[in-house]
Amino acid sequence: MPGFSSNDQVINALANGQTFRANWSKNFNPTANAVANEWHMLARGAGNPPADAIFNAGTNLVFQPVLDSTTSAGTLQHGGNVQPTFYKYLLSGSAVTAAATVVPATVALLDVIGFYRVTSVTTATAQATTNTLGQTATFTANAATDTCTYTSTASIPSNLLTGTRVRLTTTTTLPAPLATATDYYLIRISDTTFRLATTYANAIAGTQIDITDAGTGTHTVTWLLPRYTNGAGVQAIIFNSNATALGAATPNMSLGYTNSAQATSRATPTVLPIGKSAASNSHIIYTGATGTGKYNYMMPLQSGDAGIAQIDTIQNSVSYVSGEYTVALVRELAQIPLSTLGLAAEQNFMFGLPSMPRVYDGAALYFAVGSGQNTPLSSAFSGYFNFVFN
Repeated sequence: MPGFSSNDQVINALANGQTFRANWSKNFNPTANAVANEWHMLARGAGNPPADAIFNAGTNLVFQPVLDSTTSAGTLQHGGNVQPTFYKYLLSGSAVTAAATVVPATVALLDVIGFYRVTSVTTATAQATTNTLGQTATFTANAATDTCTYTSTASIPSNLLTGTRVRLTTTTTLPAPLATATDYYLIRISDTTFRLATTYANAIAGTQIDITDAGTGTHTVTWLLPRYTNGAGVQAIIFNSNATALGAATPNMSLGYTNSAQATSRATPTVLPIGKSAASNSHIIYTGATGTGKYNYMMPLQSGDAGIAQIDTIQNSVSYVSGEYTVALVRELAQIPLSTLGLAAEQNFMFGLPSMPRVYDGAALYFAVGSGQNTPLSSAFSGYFNFVFN
């Protein structure tokens, strides 16, 4: 079975060359200085990986998935796809800056699963999003075992997790009693096989649909998120993805979403995050100096929620006057605190808790920086990450 269950397996994987080292260097927010307690994405900053050109592109309010292979995404590469033969993990990493007046600071490594571009910033009511189930895989069904087997891999179906909402299509007739235009919930059996349930609760309980025949034609299963597919552990950030600053306003920012238990009508709790007036390029807009509506860089979740499966509505409470912003679905993999100018901070993720975060095939890795003091524009950060797979 892929993965690690002992230190000896890690040592053997290293001895067998099952590793990848990614060296990186990125510049800070390219258009304006930051103040203490602000967080910024480094996606648009120059360096290696290169600046992205996707987060201010595409259709307003439509979900866009992001993978390491997405054109112009500017993601940190991590050794390519290894599933289902291996699973990949983050083993160690470092970060350093020699730029004046940058430390203390915190560098976060994020997997950006997808995003919604928001250009209609003058609208002050909740705006509905479009969530097209754009990830697809063909499959066959076995009526004797109720088990389905993937027959295509382009959308990396080995990433699918139990509880993921899916829909089905076919060129002819689906396996009975399955139907098109119907929500089902996936039960993960292995990297290559799955079963289906009628409800999320049934999926968690392992109560599958009794499939009575294999159907005819080519069958396809579709889903939304390319990774962390049921939404568990997925959170949201809102940042200015454009070189132009947002307008002069301080709106409350809120999201309506479906949580990872597939419950709908969830919402950002009060007190709501407040967007910064004239928030600059790359700024996570509700972070900054202490006060009402200023938060760490993740949007708060409703009480009891463990993640976001999809965002259903996005709202700035008053017009943001001009500009645009991006709402991204992310999973934080690591943080590296920087305390000393010019001194590299290192993390051994094997012995940290939780240890060795998994890096799924297709992961779109980006950096965010939390400023401990005023940070000059274009300040440089660099470091490395070591990945191991088994």
